[in-house]
Amino acid sequence: MPKRTLKLGNGWIAALLACIAVVILTLTASSTGLTWDEPNYIAAAKSYAGWFGVLVTRPATAFRPEVINQFWDSNHEHPPVDKVWLGLVWSAARHVFNDLTAVRLGNILLVGLLIALVYLWIAEMYGRGAGLFAAGALMAMPRFFFHAHLAALDVPVSVGIFGTTFLFWKTADRKEWWWGLILGLAWGLAEGMKLNATFLPIGLALWFLLFRRRWYLALRFVMMGAVAVLTFVLAWPWLYYHTWSRIWDYYKFHSDHYKIGQWYFGHYYVPPPWHFVFVMLWAVVPLTLLALAVIGAARAGWGRKDKGSAWLLVISAIVPLLPFVVAKSLAYDGDRLFMPTFPFLACLAGVGFGWLIGLLRKWFESIKRPAILAPAGFLLAGLLFLPQVVTMIGLYPHLLSYYSEGVGGLPGATRMQLETTYWCETYAAAIPYINAHAQPGDKIWVEPYSYDVMIYYQLIGRLRPDVEILHNTPGAQSLFGPSAPQPVYGEFIRADWILYEYRQTQIQEFGGLMLMLPDFLQNMDPPAFEISYQGVPIMKLYHR
Repeated sequence: MPKRTLKLGNGWIAALLACIAVVILTLTASSTGLTWDEPNYIAAAKSYAGWFGVLVTRPATAFRPEVINQFWDSNHEHPPVDKVWLGLVWSAARHVFNDLTAVRLGNILLVGLLIALVYLWIAEMYGRGAGLFAAGALMAMPRFFFHAHLAALDVPVSVGIFGTTFLFWKTADRKEWWWGLILGLAWGLAEGMKLNATFLPIGLALWFLLFRRRWYLALRFVMMGAVAVLTFVLAWPWLYYHTWSRIWDYYKFHSDHYKIGQWYFGHYYVPPPWHFVFVMLWAVVPLTLLALAVIGAARAGWGRKDKGSAWLLVISAIVPLLPFVVAKSLAYDGDRLFMPTFPFLACLAGVGFGWLIGLLRKWFESIKRPAILAPAGFLLAGLLFLPQVVTMIGLYPHLLSYYSEGVGGLPGATRMQLETTYWCETYAAAIPYINAHAQPGDKIWVEPYSYDVMIYYQLIGRLRPDVEILHNTPGAQSLFGPSAPQPVYGEFIRADWILYEYRQTQIQEFGGLMLMLPDFLQNMDPPAFEISYQGVPIMKLYHR
């Protein structure tokens, strides 16, 4: 009998890649340090999940104004869709995983979906090798890999933007009217994750004008916008009462957002210059992948061979950057606000890799060795991934300190006076030392407004409950409610322990007594504990 060979379709391969990504991220979720914004979203996610409990048990009660206010007031500055998803997944996953992994699992599942969509788009248009490389490229971007773990909003809105763009691409030549409804639902859910998705139609409309000037697509945009607005409002119970005033508050929060600056080339900017986003992409996207993305963009040509697919990827990679370039929006906390660009760069890298594979195919066919193509392709992919993977292993889990070969890695970025790290993810590394050496009642100073990170560690049992967390804001209370440990007001000069992360922005941002902190630390004993990479300090723990 002839041997049967198992051939997997693209759908099965996409599902397998999604599962692999979810497993990797789940296994590493607990070791990835909690970040500054996560406590806000964790508290809100659990509160929203509580409302759904009321909705199931007492549906008539759930929609009363006082109940809406009770459960949906938490973090109402940002839309709820991702936090609802996080809370519902956490409600089930907490019975299987530790609390930090459980509350992050919802976003990890979304990343699995994103990996599948990246593969499907590129594999169907440019070949399986290109699709596999694109999916691997996204996971091999150290900054994206870090953010992919978090219970934050930047990667979920990236999934929403990419998913809507993918759906638009797949249906651009379909004339059925209901695709406008489905796209509107997708865009509305993406907007319900974070404000970034508002700019999504700019890229789609530009591509429409260049490649598909058809009447049914023009009507689709109108229907898409109407359905998106309706979806956005319906998905947010906070807007069911005082609708217009709360929408106005939402707009004002983002238009008048409190100032968060950025340390950039040795200066503190609010906001950074227009070129900040481009320099940061050069600095944090692995050089091999960025070069391949440029090749992929160059392959777009006139858009005839791939019906404009590569052009849609190029436009979609640029649009998320425009608010920070054109409108001088506040770009703060490094690269996180333009995470939506990363999946499209990974896709373009896949297109570039597909072009290289095409060159190899022609060469091996010319020497009559076509069977060598597959192993040669795997070897080439491995070599292209090798530099960043080696760095990721050495730096893990502190991947917010990753800088590419284009700037000389972290030492080169330090010489250029770019920010070493941000978002206080390094605090987790100091906790075992504090647990082992702190005395009961010791006071631990951390960066202003990051005290809830340490309080969450106390709530889940990773940090001893008998130490106190100092903060410099009178009257501040924990996001986790009155039953949680509360921060204690006091400056670093009152602390028994000082947890200092090398986020250069913090000194300039908070000013006042904070300006004295570097000199104060210089006069103390050497740090009791520290983490560094290639001679560059990332975090130091001082004991007085």
